[in-house]
Amino acid sequence: MSSSDNSQPATCTSFHVFPRLPIELRFKVWECTSMAARTLELTYLFREPERRFRTEQQVPAVLRVCRESRRVGKRIYQLSFGTSKCPPKTYFNPISDIIYFGFRIWDDEVRVILKFFRRMAEYLEEKDQIQRIALSEHLWRVDRKGSLFAPTNSLGTARKIELFHESFPHLKELMLVTDQDECEDEDDIEAEWETIAGVSLVKRQSAEQDVVQKAVIANFDALRKDYPDELFPDVVAMGYGV
Repeated sequence: MSSSDNSQPATCTSFHVFPRLPIELRFKVWECTSMAARTLELTYLFREPERRFRTEQQVPAVLRVCRESRRVGKRIYQLSFGTSKCPPKTYFNPISDIIYFGFRIWDDEVRVILKFFRRMAEYLEEKDQIQRIALSEHLWRVDRKGSLFAPTNSLGTARKIELFHESFPHLKELMLVTDQDECEDEDDIEAEWETIAGVSLVKRQSAEQDVVQKAVIANFDALRKDYPDELFPDVVAMGYGV
């Protein structure tokens, strides 16, 4: 067998016949592209006079390819997260996009965001209703002082999780992210797994859930039993990776 027979086929980086496909098929391709998950790091500039939301992630690719893709993409992505002082500026798909609170946002900023959404929850339009959230480990561990769910003298973990639910009553999936790498600097974790679609997250096996994760899940399960008519998220274990 010659060496040429063992060579790997060349990777195709272009598809020149795409413009000649039926328009219905092209629209389906653009729709599928619009549903690709992105990880958005939503921040809230509450110290600025205009008090606005911001993300560092790029505008979705489907809105930048061509006029046709943008036409389809704008049916799915809409500008969201406006405030009384600033119009919405973030393209957001509530079905597939993940709002990620990680190491690059101040803990106090996360708490301000939760208060904002708790105050606005009943008034939010569907396009602004967050359905998927990921929390880095320092924000969800109930055994870490200062985390969103850690008990304090005035509030226990159960009440804190209930308040979190009140901020995001439309939440369908809550991702508890754990650090699988031993990085000296926590910011290095996110930089290592940064992609054009944001920080890359992967689902971990249920067997890998630790005691603290199970405690958070148990609290959500208890709320689900107490309020059977309300929507509560599936809580899943996630890690950084591709």
